[in-house]
Amino acid sequence: MKKIFSKYKQLSGYFKAFIIGVLVASCFGVYAAGTCIIAATADDVTYGNTTVQSAIDELYSMSHNYCPPGYECIKNNLYNKLAKDAVLDDRASTYVTSSNGIDFSQISSDTNGKGIYEIASTKDDDYPIYYYRGEVDNNNVKFGGFCWKAIRTTDTGGVKMIYNGEPDQDGYCTNTTGASTQIGSSKYNTNYSSISDVGYMYGTKYSSSKKDGSALATAYMYGNDVTYSNGTYTLIDTMTSSGDWSSDYSTLNNNHYTCFSNGTTCSSVYFIFQTGTTFANYITLTNGKKVEDALDEMFTNTTNSTAKTQVDNWYNSNLSSYTNYIEDTIYCNDRSISNLGGFNPDGGNTPNSSSFLYFSSDTRKDNYIPSLECSRMQDRFTVSSSKGNGALTYPVGLITSDEVMYAGGKTGTTNSNTTYYLYTNFAYWTISPNDYRGSYAYVNEMNRYGYFDETGVYFTNGLRPVISISPNSALESGSDGTATNPYVVQTN
Repeated sequence: MKKIFSKYKQLSGYFKAFIIGVLVASCFGVYAAGTCIIAATADDVTYGNTTVQSAIDELYSMSHNYCPPGYECIKNNLYNKLAKDAVLDDRASTYVTSSNGIDFSQISSDTNGKGIYEIASTKDDDYPIYYYRGEVDNNNVKFGGFCWKAIRTTDTGGVKMIYNGEPDQDGYCTNTTGASTQIGSSKYNTNYSSISDVGYMYGTKYSSSKKDGSALATAYMYGNDVTYSNGTYTLIDTMTSSGDWSSDYSTLNNNHYTCFSNGTTCSSVYFIFQTGTTFANYITLTNGKKVEDALDEMFTNTTNSTAKTQVDNWYNSNLSSYTNYIEDTIYCNDRSISNLGGFNPDGGNTPNSSSFLYFSSDTRKDNYIPSLECSRMQDRFTVSSSKGNGALTYPVGLITSDEVMYAGGKTGTTNSNTTYYLYTNFAYWTISPNDYRGSYAYVNEMNRYGYFDETGVYFTNGLRPVISISPNSALESGSDGTATNPYVVQTN
């Protein structure tokens, strides 16, 4: 019977009647005679003249949060506020005209999503995922002395929220645009020449170096693999260039390794990942490392990004005393790779037009297929190591590009409606890597025009921290989530 009420919408009318019957039986001795009266129909259960949800809410409220032992009743928390109004996103509904549901290849609108939706694939989960989309005015929350916009729920019943400034003099959350919706601004990472720079945290830096074509105008040896012994690399399966780099640059194929000499041995070896008619970009490998090892080492979590440092400092100064009300959930810095490009040791092309390395978040963005899965443990940023990497000091992160898609954003397409709740007329960072091109790392941003796309990590953008309110955190009664009557999370 555990979690039975969190899944009541999915139960048959007969079973709902049984559950309500059990709850009614528990009411005797708690409520006055006549309070617990139910009636069942073939399709649903009613309580007096109202619905099952209203019945349970009323009983719970009247009993001053009394819940029968062994049950998880519906609480006055933010998750259940969303659950109450959510509709499935794979079908037509009031603001979705397509019979197939929301089309993520288009921005949110009055015909493509406006309100609260349930991800259809999660409807049978213990905690289905609900999310706000488009032009909504009822996702304002006050917590910790700040205003927030609720984004979506988590798989444990929490609710992710994005920072939205401070209440005005009347206690309202009226911020919609401008710098006041951010805690400040920052580069994502001060350095940008390594793939590692897309990391919310990162490991060893293998930075890009460049050799000009004039220095490559000789017959060098290139191998498609290396061996290593006694401090020396040896190229294997080699080819020799012609010495005319203007034509050689496009003929390396899978021969990425070189000593930049006409020999086959060297103490440090160079892996070329991008070429043009006048240059070659490469990384330097030592101590027996190959390109696969370099990619693994760059994605370890040993050093904070510039953005994470600022977000952590803000949390420590402003929210550390509220941590008991904040859920330790996953912030996905998805560094899984969808296309290795020139870093593919088994034949990735090096010419400039095809050498970029792309991350999975870019593929989902360009194909309009948002997902909340986070496949790699090292990319699941959490405080605890029970469901993530345990690399966070504080339970705070940034929004993902997938969450932006669910909310109504589309790459390359303006959604500048000021009532689209993620639009602020300012650019701010997501946590989602996009690609590595040449010698520059790119991460997705939510830009000032209301759509999201990639930008270099060396640019300065706004920071809007994201936290997740714990499912155990109750709301004060009487609010409706609007700017002038925001939900208030109880903290006493």
